[in-house]
Amino acid sequence: MTIFDIRTGTYRIDPARSACRFTATHVFGLKPVAGTMDVIGGTVAVAANPEHSIASAELDAASFTTDDPRRDRDIRGRRFLDAAHHPEIGFRSTRVRRTPEGWQITGVLGVRGGSCEVALDLVTGEAVDDGYRFVASCVVDRVAAGVPAGRMVVGRLVHINLDLHAVPVRSPAHHADPSWPAEAH
Repeated sequence: MTIFDIRTGTYRIDPARSACRFTATHVFGLKPVAGTMDVIGGTVAVAANPEHSIASAELDAASFTTDDPRRDRDIRGRRFLDAAHHPEIGFRSTRVRRTPEGWQITGVLGVRGGSCEVALDLVTGEAVDDGYRFVASCVVDRVAAGVPAGRMVVGRLVHINLDLHAVPVRSPAHHADPSWPAEAH
C-alpha cells in the first residue's frame, strides 16, 4: 500500500495499540540499550495531496523503560529527560515529501523544553480493520534534542521505531457514509 491508498481524513492515534521502541549504544560501542516509551496520543490528517498531510505524536517521558530499573530512574530524572518537569515528548510535522526511498515526514521533536528537527521515514502505511497502521523510523541526535547529559556514557544517536495504530475521527457527516466500516461508526 502507498500513502495514496490511504483514505483522506483525520485519524486519532490509539495509544493502547501503538508503541515506541528505541535503541541507543554506549559511547564505546558496547552492548546496545533497547527500550520503550508509551505513546499517549497524536493525530494524522491525510490530505488529498499527500504532501499536504500533517501528523503529530506524544510520548510519556516517565514511561521510559529498559532492562535496568536504575538506569530508567536516571534517564527519567533531572539530568536526562526531566520527566517530572517535562512529562511529554512531542512531534509535530512540518513537511511531508516523497523521496526515492519512500515517504518522509519531517518535523519538530520537543524534548525537555527544547526542540530539534527530525525526519521520520514511513516504512508502512497499511489498512487494518478499523483504520490504518503506520510504521515509521528515525534517528535522533539526543544532544541536539536537548539531552546533553551522559556524553561519556551514552552515544549521541538514538534509533526510534514507531508502530502507530490510527482510527478515523468521525464528523457527523461520516455517520451516513455506507463506505465506512460498520464497526467504526
